[in-house]
Amino acid sequence: MSTAPRTPLTSAGWNEPRQRAQRPPRGRCARCEGGVEHGGHLGVRQPLVPSRPHRYGLRVPAKTLGRCVVAVDAGGTHTRASCFGLDGGLLGSATGPAGAWHHHDDAVENLRRTVLEALSTSGLSPGDAAALVAGVAGISSRGGADGDRSLDWAREHLALPELVCPQVFVNDAVTAHRGVLAGSPGVIVVAGTGSMVLAITARGEEVENGQLAHYAGAARHLVLDVVQQVLSARSAPQDGSFVAELMEALEVEDVDALRRTVLDLTASGTPHSTTRRLGPLAPLVTAAAETSPLADRALRALAERTAVGVLLLAPLVGTAAVPVGCTGSLATDPAFSSRLAAALAGSTCELQPGVTDPVRGAALMALELLGELDDAARRRLVSA
Repeated sequence: MSTAPRTPLTSAGWNEPRQRAQRPPRGRCARCEGGVEHGGHLGVRQPLVPSRPHRYGLRVPAKTLGRCVVAVDAGGTHTRASCFGLDGGLLGSATGPAGAWHHHDDAVENLRRTVLEALSTSGLSPGDAAALVAGVAGISSRGGADGDRSLDWAREHLALPELVCPQVFVNDAVTAHRGVLAGSPGVIVVAGTGSMVLAITARGEEVENGQLAHYAGAARHLVLDVVQQVLSARSAPQDGSFVAELMEALEVEDVDALRRTVLDLTASGTPHSTTRRLGPLAPLVTAAAETSPLADRALRALAERTAVGVLLLAPLVGTAAVPVGCTGSLATDPAFSSRLAAALAGSTCELQPGVTDPVRGAALMALELLGELDDAARRRLVSA
């Protein structure tokens, strides 16, 4: 049995030591060059088979090795991982802290632990995984644009050494699109801890709003807008109870203390401090949207900025009518989505209810990756 250390996927998608210059012959282990029949670090005893190239830069086994696929949605608040059988049936799930590197200092370890917990909860070992697909906030196919990390970075830093199956990492908007719009051409709006608007064109191309120098805003921006309006004396008597609730949540007694809190946040230099302090207060704004003019105004402003991102991308989709889906705690809140629908009224874009969630979208992608997605598995995934 091989004792070679496990290594993450390289940019070529192979679990092999970085010093090896040549790939092993087909039919032999990619890491220890063991024979076609050995258990070793594979975690299962079965023959190795020839592989085929895939669009994500991986070489995918021509015959599926494993009992399940692992699907992950790693955002700025939570990491959700689920294991699905090759027939599309749910085997088990786990939820952990944020898996987005730009919102949490321990994001990489959070993602790893959540995946391993999902496998354990499902009664499975890492060797049972046939493929992993993870949608992760803060990574991009454009690599380094707007502060995002590249997909090569993700393959190097996020790949679980415990898994020897193909591992795919994409932006979380991609897996959300696959789930919410069932892979059809259209635009997906992501808004929660983070924000993105992504179009998938009729040709399968991915275009982000950032490529057109646009950013809509996320939960923290919504709350910061409200705070700034309070600080600039733009609240009205009708906003009294809402403003009082906001100040109580921020543990301040008056406007001067609120101003000092914002100054301290920006001066702290602590990574993610504004996101962690203000982002969780977005539900206060959405809850007050129908009673507070201030909350309504801030939500409408964010919805309008988001609509601009959708309308910038819509002509690129290549369809006469452009379906728009939403994902994320803020984007799916009725107070926001109704205002977004109003902002898109009269355009070719139409908000649609989601077919399924981003985790199941990742599962659909994983089964497609393996060539295992038949009609029955598809129905099982999208009907739950």
